Amino acid sequence: MKKRDALIVSLIILAATVFGTPPAQAVEGFPGSSWGELRQDFPLNNDDIANNLFLQGWVEQGIDWKRWGNFYLNTYATIRYKWDSRGLDYNNAIGPGAGVGVSYISPKGDNVKLGCEYIYDQYFRNGDTDHKVVLYMRWFTYWNLKK
Repeated sequence: MKKRDALIVSLIILAATVFGTPPAQAVEGFPGSSWGELRQDFPLNNDDIANNLFLQGWVEQGIDWKRWGNFYLNTYATIRYKWDSRGLDYNNAIGPGAGVGVSYISPKGDNVKLGCEYIYDQYFRNGDTDHKVVLYMRWFTYWNLKK
């Protein structure tokens, strides 16, 4: 692991320690989530690349350490995966990650999360690895036009 990556991971752990060391009864929740997509691509032109079956997604399990109204301080672990039938190196990886974030969950169920995450990807076809730290904003919402 590079020194910069180790520093950032250390800062994440420090933040989790500073904000997240209350007694067990003070934990606000153990939210988990997953997202995935399985997709078959069909070329429309003869110039297009061959058919490709593609799978990608993640599974995340966290701990809500603190709550302020509809805002939650959360640390989590995650597994990310992607695979394709064509064998493209960049589409064939799996790896763990860890992060810290602040989520806003509206009474209607909409969700916005700002955070920092360390990601380690292992590309299983060529053996390469990728370490990165990302700052992100994720959101989820839904609606029903009939209601």
